[in-house]
Amino acid sequence: PECTQAFTFPFVLKIADDGGRSLKELRKVQPGYSREEHRKDYDLGRFPMFERNSVFNYRRIISLKRDDPFKAIPAKGDMTVVNWNRGNDWGIMNPPLILTDKQIRDSGQQQNWLGGLNTTALKDGENHALLFAEWLMDKYASPEFPLRLMSGPDSPMPTHSGLSMYPYIREGRRILGRQAYGQKEFFMREQDIRRDMIGGRNFSPTSIGLTHYAIDMHGCRYRNWEPSKSPSAAPANEDKVRPITLPLESLIPQRIDNLLMGGKAIAVSHIVNGATRIHVGEWAAGSAAGATAAWIVLQDDPSLTPQAILDRGKISDLKTHLRSQGLLIEW
Repeated sequence: PECTQAFTFPFVLKIADDGGRSLKELRKVQPGYSREEHRKDYDLGRFPMFERNSVFNYRRIISLKRDDPFKAIPAKGDMTVVNWNRGNDWGIMNPPLILTDKQIRDSGQQQNWLGGLNTTALKDGENHALLFAEWLMDKYASPEFPLRLMSGPDSPMPTHSGLSMYPYIREGRRILGRQAYGQKEFFMREQDIRRDMIGGRNFSPTSIGLTHYAIDMHGCRYRNWEPSKSPSAAPANEDKVRPITLPLESLIPQRIDNLLMGGKAIAVSHIVNGATRIHVGEWAAGSAAGATAAWIVLQDDPSLTPQAILDRGKISDLKTHLRSQGLLIEW
């Protein structure tokens, strides 16, 4: 349970000469882990930094020339958002990002809520991103391609550090649902979404949303590679993933009757989250949660809860409403 997918602090690099000022600021970073330990993780793999299908072109946000956005060589003044697996991803679980209930109580976050997140882990992630920017400048900056880390209130990431205000968190807390589809505590399992596995269930009777994506895993590990007892790497390409149907049961938490979940918090396993966490899955779950809540209010029946929709056989009525709102609920 400590193993959640890596989180990322993106930043923006510009092909521009700032006289070494941003690199000088990066030299001041004092990480909790040594620079050497951070740097041994960085790798662009088979991708060049600037030419053709490059790291810079991958998420280029500003291009001063009208050219091929994927293969053209970027020009001075161009900018890119850096979001790279073997770069600013942080998946080390020493300490884990997500606090347990006991850790939340002990840390005082019940009175001073900080997202239930470990601030040391967040700081380690920030340092890893900043040192990746430093590494990119050291390794790839040149007179032809000078690099500047954009920072400050007028930069794309308007922070002093140049990092995003909030990290991209691929996985957080997820609920366990109520008894459904043969489980005492419902959650969607890997075999429910894989074409090449047996035992998958058909959720179409209670479908409230659709999504589809590869099982995209940004793995986690302990610092010294101790066993994590979690499937930190279980990727599968889109062709191995079935069209995914989200059932109403995945939105209904235990014990709380007037709450519906959305986004990454729905009842899915660690592996299934790798496919449902993407924007279209979050939008599908959130749209269904909002439309379902509105429909319940319109029924003017205080006893009608999300679970009661299922118990009283009103799922067809709900589906009619969801379709009327333009939601896609059937493949």
